[in-house]
Amino acid sequence: MTVVITGVGAVAEEPRPGQGQGEDGPWFDAAAHLGRRGWKYLTPATRYLLAAGNEALGRRHTDPPLTGAEAERFGVVTGTQYAIARVHRRMDTVLTTEGVRGISPAEVPGFSMNTPGSQLAISTGARAFSVTLTNPVTAGLEAVQFAVTALRAGRADVVVAAATDQAPEDRGGSGAYDAAAAVVLAARGRTPGPAGAEGPLAAVTGGLSRFLPPGPAGAVDPAALAASAARVAALARGTDGVRLVVGAPPAAASRAAEVRDAVAEALAESGIPVRDPAADGTRPARHCAVSGLLDLVGLARAGEPALLVSLSEPGHLTAIGIHRPETVGPEFI
Repeated sequence: MTVVITGVGAVAEEPRPGQGQGEDGPWFDAAAHLGRRGWKYLTPATRYLLAAGNEALGRRHTDPPLTGAEAERFGVVTGTQYAIARVHRRMDTVLTTEGVRGISPAEVPGFSMNTPGSQLAISTGARAFSVTLTNPVTAGLEAVQFAVTALRAGRADVVVAAATDQAPEDRGGSGAYDAAAAVVLAARGRTPGPAGAEGPLAAVTGGLSRFLPPGPAGAVDPAALAASAARVAALARGTDGVRLVVGAPPAAASRAAEVRDAVAEALAESGIPVRDPAADGTRPARHCAVSGLLDLVGLARAGEPALLVSLSEPGHLTAIGIHRPETVGPEFI
């Protein structure tokens, strides 16, 4: 069974040194994305997620949620790293200085890590499932892997795999580089549901998560690295070349370079060239868990076969492979 990407959406702050930060940051106009009502008490990360999810689904925030059979077969899975870190910090400060009377009842529901994804599920009417995955850097691509597994298991016909983050003030400089991204995944041949009947942008060839244990000297264990690289390269089966993008936080930059070289070597052994290596390579994961999903959105829009890898500082690796939808071979069906 082939899983295809039928829609993508993203909002992201790019580095603009010297500009101040508002509640949402000066780069995001909630009213422009969500209308004038219905989002006042939602956290910034939730607003970003709703904006990206609506764009991917081709809907407005004021549109009614799905009902009936379509809603029962529609799921949401959201990855995040820091989505509510600022809420927790503010609540902790208020409780220790003012006591519980300083907490507004309107903001209490926002303390849960599940809140952003749950708001997207409520807004769109998803009733198959709403799942939140929390992991440093890799959670965005993990959301895609989870969605693909759910679709192939028959638990849904359409799933929005998304990620959102708002970095704490002490992470990512001033807390900038906040973002959200979403992809709509559908099981080819089933009811298109909320994704509409537009042609797919890409097919997902598969995904995997691995942990790269450190060796005795602290470097990646060579045998584990080679085995993981071979598994990642296998996601490019059936292509005549792929873009290869590896994202990691700056502290893991050297390990990301090792992973990229190992995957490129495994691809070469399989006769699959890496396309445009100078333009891709390794990238800093400055948008936290959204970073990998932002790369996936860009490459799906470009319509090119690609391997995307997110790597956390402790060594957690998640990879997703995509291919042109019209050329997916039978091994992925």
